[in-house]
Amino acid sequence: MRLALAAVAILPVVLAAAWPSPPAPSGDYIKVEMRGRLRTGIMAIGGETTGVVITSRGASWELDLEGLSDGVARARSLDGRTVVVKGSLEMRPGVERRERAIVTVTSLEAVPSPAP
Repeated sequence: MRLALAAVAILPVVLAAAWPSPPAPSGDYIKVEMRGRLRTGIMAIGGETTGVVITSRGASWELDLEGLSDGVARARSLDGRTVVVKGSLEMRPGVERRERAIVTVTSLEAVPSPAP
């Protein structure tokens, strides 16, 4: 009997974990600024990637560059370099990965190399 009650108590937690998080209420947002190494040409199973990632202190976020007029070309020219990215963070549902952290980029700038 106790086992059955425990299973009934755990079931809602398991079911809640199986669904993606609800969409953010209208007007809510998370603004971000991140300095890190930019990588382009990223591939994933099923094409589940934007193809551009920034990594800093162990955190990696995909970048959505569609809002920038020359975003993809600029990102390719900065591949492997340290950049500063500004934009808004959102969690999007995925197939292979349940949630994907993606920054919709409003600004992408190279960090100047230190003078010798």
